[in-house]
Amino acid sequence: MNEQSITNLVAFTGRVALQKYWLDLTIEQRNPVLPSLFHIWRIVVRGSEFTISSSGETFRIGHPLGIRLGTRVFMEEIIVRHYFNNVQALVYLGAVLLLIFLALRFAGLLSENIALIGIGIEALMLLLLFIVLFYAPDDDLNLDIDQPIDVAHQTTTATTSEDISIIREVLDELEDIGGTYATLGARLEEIARGEQKSLQELKDRVEQIQGLEQLKQHSEKLERTNELLNRLVSSIGTMNDRIELLIGKELEYHVRKEIERHIATSASDGISLADRKSQQSVEEQ
Repeated sequence: MNEQSITNLVAFTGRVALQKYWLDLTIEQRNPVLPSLFHIWRIVVRGSEFTISSSGETFRIGHPLGIRLGTRVFMEEIIVRHYFNNVQALVYLGAVLLLIFLALRFAGLLSENIALIGIGIEALMLLLLFIVLFYAPDDDLNLDIDQPIDVAHQTTTATTSEDISIIREVLDELEDIGGTYATLGARLEEIARGEQKSLQELKDRVEQIQGLEQLKQHSEKLERTNELLNRLVSSIGTMNDRIELLIGKELEYHVRKEIERHIATSASDGISLADRKSQQSVEEQ
């Protein structure tokens, strides 16, 4: 077994050993990615001893790096070097999901909460990209992990134009997404104002309809009142006619009785006069 001592993993030899160990875990042994990454991060932070099973090399770390510096080395040598494109792909996937959620929201097929979930997913993807870019080194070390650790290597400090173009492309995409967010926010605000205006108009129309219904009910009540008044007037007219008829009959009755009384009186007076005349004639004889 070949054992080698390394002062720390920040040095060139430590970075080469770290690359070999990542290759052994993920490629040679085909271990799950996330547990392997967590295991490598713990080794970098704590400075633990590790062994490359494919070559039998064992590396002893002289000084642990701690959480801050260890995380930086882990991000530079493992995440940025091997998973930068994967992080970019996740950001694009989050943007696609966000656009789909917003389109379905505008179509009325999704609720506002689902659209907010899409925004949250994209925000998490952008946060992950920010962390990766934050730890991205300015200078890229060309590490040849096939050579022995004890061989001196010359570091190249030229920044590749491909990485710069990728970063610029990501920034342009982020700017476009920000503009899309602003446009969609203004559109949502406009739709909200339109819906509020429509609700107010609907409320006013409902109140008008209720007022018309009340007016209709009042008109029906007035019609019934007029009908009752007409009936009352008709009844009063009929009553007047009957009263006049009764008064006429009563007057006729009294006149008739008076005439009969006069006739009877006149007749009795005539009989008395005739009796007196006949009595006088008898006495003269």
